[in-house]
Amino acid sequence: MFKEVEKKIESFVRAELAGVHRIDFVHGTLYLTLDKPSDCDFIHKEIRKYYKEFINPEGGVNMYAVGDEFAFDFVPEESEAPVFSDEEYSGKEGMMPDDIDKGIWSEFAEDEMFSNMPDDVDTLLNLEAESKRGK
Repeated sequence: MFKEVEKKIESFVRAELAGVHRIDFVHGTLYLTLDKPSDCDFIHKEIRKYYKEFINPEGGVNMYAVGDEFAFDFVPEESEAPVFSDEEYSGKEGMMPDDIDKGIWSEFAEDEMFSNMPDDVDTLLNLEAESKRGK
């Protein structure tokens, strides 16, 4: 079932969104390399609109910058980061209309990204950092 959803999303991105250089799904996360990284908010909005309209009306899409590509996670609506218009998010706690145009990256997004990191990954990152310091 998940592969079917991934294929629908990938087909939509390939057919409808210009400026996407590379598309890859890894463990349910969509990774895109864009010709113009400044188009990321437009791409995010279009993927979210498609996902909510054709796949899961009670879902959402979070976007993260990962090196030179962007990762899109498909999440329940209550787990979605509040980054769209103030009409959609008016009255949400801590959300001000001025905050909406500042992009998607925030301390909240960073905390969320690292809070779900498996212990094995955290241990490997610590070992790598120590080996670079010569320990």
